[in-house]
Amino acid sequence: MKVKIFDLQKEFELMREQFHSLFDTSAGSGEYVLGKEVAAFERAFAAYVGTEHAVGVGSGTDAIRIGGLACGLRPGDKVITTPNTYVATVMALSPHGITPVLCDIDPETYTMDPASLEGVLKKEKGIRLCIPVHLYGHPCMMDEIREVCGKYGVDIFEDACQAHGALYKGAKTGSMGMASAFSFYPTKNMGCFGDGGAVTTGDEGIFRRAQALRNYGQEEKHVHLMEGFNSRLDEIQAALLNYKLTLLDGFNDARRHIANLYLQELGDTPLVLPVEKPWARHVYHLFVIRTTQRDELMEYLKQKGIGTLIHYPTPIHLQPAYAHLGYRPGDFPHAEKASKEIVSLPCYPTLGDEEVLYVCDVLRSFFGS
Repeated sequence: MKVKIFDLQKEFELMREQFHSLFDTSAGSGEYVLGKEVAAFERAFAAYVGTEHAVGVGSGTDAIRIGGLACGLRPGDKVITTPNTYVATVMALSPHGITPVLCDIDPETYTMDPASLEGVLKKEKGIRLCIPVHLYGHPCMMDEIREVCGKYGVDIFEDACQAHGALYKGAKTGSMGMASAFSFYPTKNMGCFGDGGAVTTGDEGIFRRAQALRNYGQEEKHVHLMEGFNSRLDEIQAALLNYKLTLLDGFNDARRHIANLYLQELGDTPLVLPVEKPWARHVYHLFVIRTTQRDELMEYLKQKGIGTLIHYPTPIHLQPAYAHLGYRPGDFPHAEKASKEIVSLPCYPTLGDEEVLYVCDVLRSFFGS
């Protein structure tokens, strides 16, 4: 049996007929940029997340860039986040003269550790924005993070690019900061046929600035109030996303079913398995296990036809592009240890129980159990 790490073709087959209908309607309208489909999706997505506004943009990276700048970041400012995220969390803003500062993670959830955050904020001046990353589909400890940030006058911008529909104490991720960023990259819990993203916010000023920034800095045609970008969610992508939004909760339930099956079947192995905190609803964008035998395990799974990936093998502070920040190996021990042991197993809504059980059988055979 072969089990892919992702299988977008299988998902497409589920919605082939609906997609063709959406394409005909959208393309037939003759309206391809910032039209009715984008406006409808923005309204629906904001309502789903629980914010007043959503702004569709060209990618999740642009959602962080445009959202951060709309929150008032300027050259010379600093933002704080964790080192075990995808590089886009910092690379979206650092080319604009904004310096990333890092803190360590909670070793159970891989999300921002509030104690480490406070330790950095005590010493580092000039941090304007905290960017907690709801990693792998599990929300951050937002109450503790908000308490720490409030003490030091730091605003919060959520990176919810991997957490569509996840809940923190009943609140949707993406609704708990000044603004937030979502990615609609094809493998996300809600993905489109290419790149896409959104900024969500309850702040009218941030909303208006984000709208202008995505469209060359203009609020009305040919009146450019600021230097902006060309980063607009396409109409056809918005039409698809509007449809997939109706499927999102069901798809997340399917991911949770797969995760629970893994947890039941692998509980007696030496693997470190994902946790779901009592206050959280995990949506399992990724099902990430840990083992000190990672390389051998990945090769064994590959030989058995099972795809795996590492999210992410090199923390940001050890990336060549960020060597100038001055961090060294050992500065963030929890993030660094995790990066050497984590591996993602197949976990997506169209994955069948028999495929999950096959993966579990192979994993047990690797450990001789």
